Amino acid sequence: MQRIESLDDPRVAAYRNLRERTLRGENLFIAEALLVVRRLLASQYPVESIFAADDVAGELRALAPPGIPIYVATRRLIAQIAGFPFHRGAMAVGRRRPLPSLEALLAPLEQEDDLTLIICPETTQAENLGMVFRTAAAFGVDAVLLGQKSCDPLCRRGLRVSMGGALTVPFTRSADLAADIQLLRSRWRFRLLATVLDDTARRLPEVAWPDRAGLMIGNEYAGLSETWLAGCDERITIPMAAAADSLNLGVATGIFVYERMRGRIGHEGRSGRTRRRQPIVDA
Repeated sequence: MQRIESLDDPRVAAYRNLRERTLRGENLFIAEALLVVRRLLASQYPVESIFAADDVAGELRALAPPGIPIYVATRRLIAQIAGFPFHRGAMAVGRRRPLPSLEALLAPLEQEDDLTLIICPETTQAENLGMVFRTAAAFGVDAVLLGQKSCDPLCRRGLRVSMGGALTVPFTRSADLAADIQLLRSRWRFRLLATVLDDTARRLPEVAWPDRAGLMIGNEYAGLSETWLAGCDERITIPMAAAADSLNLGVATGIFVYERMRGRIGHEGRSGRTRRRQPIVDA
């Protein structure tokens, strides 16, 4: 544990100017808030360093593997980094891991009959993608597949909103999503369901869920384009009151995923087999 008295200290350079700074290209990301830092330490992502307030540094020291520097400062000093208290007195720098191919992502699941995949071709808002990962973690979704236009789930805001879910739910970004969608249907035997706003689509309570389901989630503003709709086997929709025209993407994803997973999760995890990941539960 190393004392920090000034933000000009070069040891905490990675934490400065967080509003403007992106860590793309450095292969690093920032985890904010005590709960998210705990989950980073419990994940398979390497941790470069921790920056913590006096009152939480001891707890994080007990959780951190040997050799990780823990920089300690007052809460007042740490608050100057971002100008707002989202960090809750704790931050950490994590190192990204190489993204797997679709085949590598699904290989550990190949023998499972009951699988659920979320596909986001172009989810562009970090808050929404964070909610997608938080939902996926809460209900035991097996993996998330992102298109090239989707934002980064490990960006500061997305990771914070996911409450660390992006650290535990397996995911990858497809270089050719159209081709990978065809592979999901042909090789992996997924049935793909497009989530839409359409009165002619199958209403959610009437959906006959397949064993291997891929939920295709549309863009925040435009929904799913015809390109992605054409790759799906069925269109499904959430029935709503006549006065309502839509739901927030994150909220809608939660409803679709809950309806899919209802009956598949018991008090100790997914029914029929042991969960492969540590469950995400709010502190």
